[in-house]
Amino acid sequence: MIEVLVLAVALSMDAFAVSIGLGSKHLQKTRSLSILAALYF
Repeated sequence: MIEVLVLAVALSMDAFAVSIGLGSKHLQKTRSLSILAALYF
């Protein structure tokens, strides 16, 4: 059970890092940014 918890935390940290990176790279295109983030995951 602890492995699932560690995996969930690691995946959420990865998703957070991708969203921060995409948000800092693309400042104005919000619709295309949301589609791009969905394609990454």
